Amino acid sequence: MLNDTENSNAAVCVKKAASILGVSTRTIWRMIAAGELSAIRIRGCTRLLLAQVLGYLSGNGKAIGL
Repeated sequence: MLNDTENSNAAVCVKKAASILGVSTRTIWRMIAAGELSAIRIRGCTRLLLAQVLGYLSGNGKAIGL
């Protein structure tokens, strides 16, 4: 299990981020393109910070009006 410091610095792949948020990988790519999530490239692999993905899930992301 990761402690809080390691958790905030951990990066996950697009597929894992999609699984965490319960959406498709295409939706993750759209969210990155829209600036809702930030991505980094590590040796050609796209990664998202786990803390940001979890923050989006807990309501810290951009809200949408329904």
